[in-house]
Amino acid sequence: MRVLVVTWAWPSHLQPMVPLSWALRAAGHELIVASTEGLVPAIRDAGLPAVVLGQERPDVTRRMTGFYFDWLASLPGPARVEDVRKLGPHAVAMYVAMAEATIDDTLRFARTWRPDLVVYDPTTFVGPLTAAAVNVPAARHIWGMDYTSVTRQFEPEALGKLCSRIGVDPMDTLGTVTLDPCPPSLQTELDVARLPMRFVPYNGPGVLQPWHLETPTRPRIVLLASSIAELYRETDSAKGLFAAVLRGLAGLNVEVLAIAGSRTDAFLKSLPANVRVIDPTPLHLLLPTCDLVIHQGGGGTVMTSLAYGVPQLLLPMSVDHVWNAGRLTRSGAGDWLSAESVTAEAVRDHVERLLEDRGPREQALRLREEMAAQPSAAQVVDSLERLVAERGVGNGPALLHR
Repeated sequence: MRVLVVTWAWPSHLQPMVPLSWALRAAGHELIVASTEGLVPAIRDAGLPAVVLGQERPDVTRRMTGFYFDWLASLPGPARVEDVRKLGPHAVAMYVAMAEATIDDTLRFARTWRPDLVVYDPTTFVGPLTAAAVNVPAARHIWGMDYTSVTRQFEPEALGKLCSRIGVDPMDTLGTVTLDPCPPSLQTELDVARLPMRFVPYNGPGVLQPWHLETPTRPRIVLLASSIAELYRETDSAKGLFAAVLRGLAGLNVEVLAIAGSRTDAFLKSLPANVRVIDPTPLHLLLPTCDLVIHQGGGGTVMTSLAYGVPQLLLPMSVDHVWNAGRLTRSGAGDWLSAESVTAEAVRDHVERLLEDRGPREQALRLREEMAAQPSAAQVVDSLERLVAERGVGNGPALLHR
């Protein structure tokens, strides 16, 4: 069968879909990843074919650093789902804008290439829109705890004009099925048709260094910033938060690996002696010898850390981060501090407890086992083949590879 994978141009939205894409190709299916020009290097790095469709992500940075961060700053405390619901359709305006910028090219390509299945990132609305327009199943591939499903009540209204323009009925963006790599006990209880799948960490290409495998002589902590934190870096809030984290880690008998890219290195100008700055490195190469991960709460980092049974301290900056932080803390596999409550003393207290208490590690290992018990990507490919066959679509004999 032919599978069209669509996502917008941030690598963190592509990476969760890479292992399933590998499995589809290994099973003999044709697959191509559609996005804008900015994602082509990441698609190539993953060893997947790409097609460039639509304009570059439309004013995403301006939207994130303008309205979104201003909205976060206006809230009296951490952003909650209830705050998002108050925004109504405006909560998904950025995703609608990205769909508008890519839908025409994507539809033209789909009508020529004729996919049997569309797999899409949950914030890439062009995925279910295209699947509806060409009448094929749509598989929504989430990256962890299903925060994005909470905005579904606004999406038909937000997408109304675009649906009308391309000639499809107002739609539910959940698609035909949701591909779900999250451990069931950590997942939301929303009414979604789910196809469970084992999480396989993929955090981009990298080179394993010999010291990555060496057993550290003291607890090793990974400190990293998410992509949203990079956009947030110039604000006083972000600078103060990371300065407080570094002060909290100073003097502890730990080794800190701070992953700093071209933007996040601005956080790390004054370093304690126990902090080592390293170049951007795939997280899955570091975690086998690590004892704690400190990060903002992005889904990919949460899931990768759980895949290695490593406890986490989350410092959430956005509403999905807060959502992840709350659920992870309730599981016992980590803890969180809101931006307003991050002080050096609070960071130190939380780090010491997470390292000394056996409970968080035991719960993280329990979730790791739960993740490992999920069906493999190869088994999910079999399920997707059956889904496509039941719908009676396909491009001839290649529809089923066995």
